[in-house]
Amino acid sequence: MTTVSNLLAFFGLVVTLLIVWRQSWPARRRLFVAQSLLLAALASAVGLFAHRRALLLVAAVVVVVKAWVIPRVLSRIGAGAPVRPIAPGRSSGMSVLVAGALVVVAYVIMLPVTAAAELPTEGAIPLAFAIALIGLFLCVTGRDALGHILGFLVFENGIFGLAILATYGLPGIVEAGVFLDVLVIVLIMEAVVVEVRREHDSIEVDRLRELRG
Repeated sequence: MTTVSNLLAFFGLVVTLLIVWRQSWPARRRLFVAQSLLLAALASAVGLFAHRRALLLVAAVVVVVKAWVIPRVLSRIGAGAPVRPIAPGRSSGMSVLVAGALVVVAYVIMLPVTAAAELPTEGAIPLAFAIALIGLFLCVTGRDALGHILGFLVFENGIFGLAILATYGLPGIVEAGVFLDVLVIVLIMEAVVVEVRREHDSIEVDRLRELRG
Protein backbone atom coordinates (compact mmCIF):
# COMPACT_ATOMS: atom_id res chain seq x y z
CA MET A 1 0.00 0.00 0.00
CA THR A 2 2.83 2.40 0.82
CA THR A 3 4.39 2.10 -2.63
CA VAL A 4 1.04 2.45 -4.42
CA SER A 5 -0.09 5.50 -2.43
CA ASN A 6 3.29 7.21 -2.79
CA LEU A 7 3.35 6.57 -6.54
CA LEU A 8 -0.19 7.80 -7.17
CA ALA A 9 0.29 10.89 -5.00
CA PHE A 10 3.60 11.63 -6.75
CA PHE A 11 2.00 11.41 -10.19
CA GLY A 12 -0.82 13.63 -8.92
CA LEU A 13 1.75 16.23 -7.86
CA VAL A 14 3.53 16.03 -11.21
CA VAL A 15 0.23 16.66 -13.01
CA THR A 16 -0.39 19.61 -10.70
CA LEU A 17 2.97 21.13 -11.62
CA LEU A 18 2.09 20.66 -15.29
CA ILE A 19 -1.16 22.56 -14.68
CA VAL A 20 0.92 25.43 -13.30
CA TRP A 21 3.26 25.29 -16.27
CA ARG A 22 0.74 25.03 -19.12
CA GLN A 23 -0.91 28.22 -20.37
CA SER A 24 -3.55 26.67 -22.63
CA TRP A 25 -6.96 26.37 -20.99
CA PRO A 26 -7.92 23.14 -22.86
CA ALA A 27 -4.61 21.56 -21.80
CA ARG A 28 -5.16 22.60 -18.21
CA ARG A 29 -8.65 21.12 -18.28
CA ARG A 30 -7.32 17.81 -19.57
CA LEU A 31 -4.65 17.78 -16.89
CA PHE A 32 -7.32 18.36 -14.24
CA VAL A 33 -9.15 15.29 -15.56
CA ALA A 34 -5.92 13.27 -15.31
CA GLN A 35 -5.38 14.50 -11.74
CA SER A 36 -8.94 13.53 -10.78
CA LEU A 37 -8.50 10.05 -12.27
CA LEU A 38 -5.30 9.57 -10.26
CA LEU A 39 -7.16 10.54 -7.08
CA ALA A 40 -9.92 8.10 -7.97
CA ALA A 41 -7.28 5.39 -8.33
CA LEU A 42 -5.86 6.43 -4.94
CA ALA A 43 -9.28 6.14 -3.29
CA SER A 44 -9.77 2.72 -4.89
CA ALA A 45 -6.38 1.50 -3.69
CA VAL A 46 -6.99 2.67 -0.12
CA GLY A 47 -10.46 1.13 -0.21
CA LEU A 48 -9.07 -2.23 -1.27
CA PHE A 49 -6.13 -2.33 1.13
CA ALA A 50 -8.07 -0.89 4.09
CA HIS A 51 -11.10 -3.09 3.35
CA ARG A 52 -13.39 -0.06 3.08
CA ARG A 53 -15.60 -0.91 0.16
CA ALA A 54 -17.43 2.41 0.40
CA LEU A 55 -14.29 4.09 -0.95
CA LEU A 56 -14.76 2.20 -4.21
CA LEU A 57 -18.08 3.99 -4.60
CA VAL A 58 -16.36 7.26 -3.73
CA ALA A 59 -13.81 6.56 -6.48
CA ALA A 60 -16.65 5.98 -8.94
CA VAL A 61 -18.24 9.29 -7.91
CA VAL A 62 -14.90 11.06 -8.44
CA VAL A 63 -14.71 9.68 -11.98
CA VAL A 64 -18.27 10.75 -12.81
CA VAL A 65 -18.26 14.17 -11.13
CA LYS A 66 -14.66 15.34 -11.52
CA ALA A 67 -13.53 13.53 -14.64
CA TRP A 68 -16.74 13.91 -16.67
CA VAL A 69 -19.40 16.32 -15.34
CA ILE A 70 -17.18 19.17 -14.08
CA PRO A 71 -14.88 19.14 -17.16
CA ARG A 72 -17.98 19.48 -19.37
CA VAL A 73 -19.06 22.48 -17.30
CA LEU A 74 -15.55 23.91 -17.57
CA SER A 75 -15.70 23.47 -21.34
CA ARG A 76 -18.85 25.59 -21.43
CA ILE A 77 -17.30 28.22 -19.18
CA GLY A 78 -14.15 28.44 -21.30
CA ALA A 79 -15.90 28.31 -24.67
CA GLY A 80 -14.26 30.85 -26.94
CA ALA A 81 -11.47 31.64 -24.47
CA PRO A 82 -8.22 32.19 -26.42
CA VAL A 83 -4.93 30.59 -25.50
CA ARG A 84 -3.39 33.11 -23.13
CA PRO A 85 -0.04 34.51 -24.26
CA ILE A 86 2.68 35.10 -21.74
CA ALA A 87 2.57 38.75 -20.75
CA PRO A 88 5.83 40.74 -20.92
CA GLY A 89 7.81 40.26 -17.73
CA ARG A 90 5.80 37.17 -16.74
CA SER A 91 6.83 33.57 -17.23
CA SER A 92 5.28 30.25 -16.35
CA GLY A 93 8.76 29.19 -15.23
CA MET A 94 8.52 31.52 -12.24
CA SER A 95 5.16 30.05 -11.28
CA VAL A 96 6.61 26.53 -11.47
CA LEU A 97 9.49 27.66 -9.26
CA VAL A 98 7.04 28.98 -6.66
CA ALA A 99 5.06 25.74 -6.88
CA GLY A 100 8.27 23.80 -6.26
CA ALA A 101 8.94 25.93 -3.18
CA LEU A 102 5.43 25.12 -1.94
CA VAL A 103 6.28 21.40 -2.19
CA VAL A 104 9.21 21.99 0.17
CA VAL A 105 6.96 24.00 2.50
CA ALA A 106 4.42 21.15 2.50
CA TYR A 107 7.09 18.66 3.55
CA VAL A 108 8.34 20.94 6.33
CA ILE A 109 4.84 21.56 7.69
CA MET A 110 3.83 17.90 7.51
CA LEU A 111 7.06 16.54 9.01
CA PRO A 112 5.65 16.35 12.57
CA VAL A 113 2.46 14.73 11.26
CA THR A 114 4.24 12.03 9.28
CA ALA A 115 6.63 11.40 12.18
CA ALA A 116 3.74 10.75 14.57
CA ALA A 117 1.53 8.85 12.14
CA GLU A 118 1.68 5.08 11.81
CA LEU A 119 -0.20 4.60 8.57
CA PRO A 120 0.79 2.87 5.35
CA THR A 121 -0.06 6.10 3.54
CA GLU A 122 1.91 8.51 5.71
CA GLY A 123 4.65 9.05 3.13
CA ALA A 124 2.17 10.43 0.61
CA ILE A 125 0.56 12.93 2.98
CA PRO A 126 3.01 15.80 2.21
CA LEU A 127 2.45 15.26 -1.52
CA ALA A 128 -1.32 15.69 -1.18
CA PHE A 129 -0.82 18.74 1.04
CA ALA A 130 1.49 20.21 -1.62
CA ILE A 131 -1.26 19.76 -4.22
CA ALA A 132 -3.65 21.69 -1.97
CA LEU A 133 -1.12 24.51 -1.46
CA ILE A 134 -0.46 24.77 -5.19
CA GLY A 135 -4.21 24.89 -5.79
CA LEU A 136 -4.45 27.88 -3.44
CA PHE A 137 -1.54 29.48 -5.29
CA LEU A 138 -3.35 29.04 -8.62
CA CYS A 139 -6.55 30.42 -7.14
CA VAL A 140 -4.82 33.55 -5.82
CA THR A 141 -2.64 34.26 -8.86
CA GLY A 142 -5.11 33.40 -11.62
CA ARG A 143 -5.25 36.06 -14.33
CA ASP A 144 -8.88 35.36 -15.16
CA ALA A 145 -11.97 33.71 -13.74
CA LEU A 146 -11.03 30.40 -15.34
CA GLY A 147 -7.74 30.36 -13.45
CA HIS A 148 -9.49 31.04 -10.14
CA ILE A 149 -12.01 28.25 -10.74
CA LEU A 150 -9.28 25.79 -11.72
CA GLY A 151 -7.24 26.72 -8.65
CA PHE A 152 -10.22 26.06 -6.41
CA LEU A 153 -10.77 22.64 -8.01
CA VAL A 154 -7.09 21.67 -7.68
CA PHE A 155 -7.17 22.80 -4.03
CA GLU A 156 -10.25 20.64 -3.42
CA ASN A 157 -8.53 17.67 -5.07
CA GLY A 158 -5.57 18.14 -2.76
CA ILE A 159 -7.82 18.27 0.31
CA PHE A 160 -9.60 15.13 -0.90
CA GLY A 161 -6.31 13.28 -1.29
CA LEU A 162 -5.07 14.54 2.07
CA ALA A 163 -8.24 13.35 3.82
CA ILE A 164 -8.01 9.91 2.24
CA LEU A 165 -4.33 9.50 3.13
CA ALA A 166 -4.36 11.03 6.61
CA THR A 167 -7.37 9.04 7.83
CA TYR A 168 -6.67 5.92 5.74
CA GLY A 169 -10.12 6.32 4.26
CA LEU A 170 -13.20 8.43 4.99
CA PRO A 171 -16.87 7.44 5.20
CA GLY A 172 -18.29 7.51 1.69
CA ILE A 173 -21.25 9.68 2.69
CA VAL A 174 -18.88 12.47 3.77
CA GLU A 175 -17.07 12.57 0.43
CA ALA A 176 -20.32 12.27 -1.52
CA GLY A 177 -21.60 15.39 0.25
CA VAL A 178 -18.39 17.25 -0.54
CA PHE A 179 -18.58 16.32 -4.24
CA LEU A 180 -22.16 17.57 -4.40
CA ASP A 181 -21.10 20.88 -2.85
CA VAL A 182 -18.22 21.24 -5.31
CA LEU A 183 -20.50 20.53 -8.27
CA VAL A 184 -23.03 23.12 -7.09
CA ILE A 185 -20.26 25.71 -6.61
CA VAL A 186 -18.90 25.09 -10.11
CA LEU A 187 -22.39 25.46 -11.61
CA ILE A 188 -22.82 28.76 -9.76
CA MET A 189 -19.40 29.90 -11.00
CA GLU A 190 -20.47 29.05 -14.54
CA ALA A 191 -23.52 31.30 -14.25
CA VAL A 192 -21.43 34.14 -12.80
CA VAL A 193 -18.69 33.88 -15.44
CA VAL A 194 -21.19 33.76 -18.30
CA GLU A 195 -22.95 36.85 -16.92
CA VAL A 196 -19.65 38.73 -16.48
CA ARG A 197 -18.58 37.85 -20.03
CA ARG A 198 -21.97 39.00 -21.36
CA GLU A 199 -21.82 42.34 -19.52
CA HIS A 200 -18.13 43.19 -19.98
CA ASP A 201 -17.01 41.00 -22.89
CA SER A 202 -14.05 39.82 -20.82
CA ILE A 203 -13.17 37.69 -17.80
CA GLU A 204 -9.57 38.86 -17.51
CA VAL A 205 -8.83 40.12 -14.00
CA ASP A 206 -6.83 43.12 -15.24
CA ARG A 207 -9.63 44.15 -17.61
CA LEU A 208 -12.25 43.89 -14.87
CA ARG A 209 -10.10 46.04 -12.55
CA GLU A 210 -9.94 48.72 -15.26
CA LEU A 211 -13.74 48.70 -15.52
CA ARG A 212 -13.97 49.09 -11.75
CA GLY A 213 -11.85 52.21 -12.02
